Amino acid sequence: MIELTEEQIAARELRNAAYHEAAHKMVYERFGGAGDAVVWRNESGNPDEKAWFGQFRPRTCPEEMRTIALASGVSALDLPSNWKMLVGIAGLVAEEILSDDTDDAGAIADAIYLKISDGEASASDLATMGITDIDSFELRYEVVEEAARILREGWRVVQQEAEYLIEFATD
Repeated sequence: MIELTEEQIAARELRNAAYHEAAHKMVYERFGGAGDAVVWRNESGNPDEKAWFGQFRPRTCPEEMRTIALASGVSALDLPSNWKMLVGIAGLVAEEILSDDTDDAGAIADAIYLKISDGEASASDLATMGITDIDSFELRYEVVEEAARILREGWRVVQQEAEYLIEFATD
């Protein structure tokens, strides 16, 4: 069994938080919105908590931007009905891609299902995904597969944002 130091664990948690939030941002912006991803060190000193926290902060809503574009005579693509779920699940999918670089949506969905069941998903992610009861929820493989496809197509953007977040957080 490999033993990790506190510093190694903290570095991995920073990396996961940065990629998680960068994924939310990339998917949100893909649908026409804008926002900011942020990460910060947990200063509580509680060893049972994660060393790093993160958050995606929306500034403009894709639905509102589409409405404004159409009202201005600018063509705009239709938003998929599940766009919010895709944004909400993007962070968890990115963490799974990062952890084992799998292409199997079923394996990713299973891992995410376990994280949600174990209470490891944030309340904001769950709300965006439309999950109100972690004891009884459905996670559709096709949504996970679509989120994974979107993230893989834009992985370079996710990487750039995550590396920026890591650099900024450790300055």
